Amino acid sequence: MQTIYVIKKTRTNNFNDPDVANKIRKLWTEVQNLQQTNATFYGIYEEYENDYQGDYTVSVATSIRPFETSKEIMIPDQGYQVFNVETDVFATWQQIWNTPLNRSYLFDYEMYLPNGTIQIYIGLNA
Repeated sequence: MQTIYVIKKTRTNNFNDPDVANKIRKLWTEVQNLQQTNATFYGIYEEYENDYQGDYTVSVATSIRPFETSKEIMIPDQGYQVFNVETDVFATWQQIWNTPLNRSYLFDYEMYLPNGTIQIYIGLNA
């Protein structure tokens, strides 16, 4: 398991929250101010109400502790289906929603590597 540090989080819904894009954009604005060039950043999706159409908690985290008060969490040790982001993150999420997967809805995450590579990890049931 890997340790990461949560910067900020919020609760939202992809389909019923008209402010979802602004909430997520605001989280990432916090990250832009950190200026940690060698850090890996994460978009974390957890605490799902039921599935991708219900409420969930989204967090932004990093591999390097940015503040003393940053909450330390562990990426759960579960099976993941990895999707490489080729064009944009939202288009990849739409592809994921249309892909039949045995999702666990426990913990999914986007990983933004320092070299610009973006991958989305979808948690699977065993």
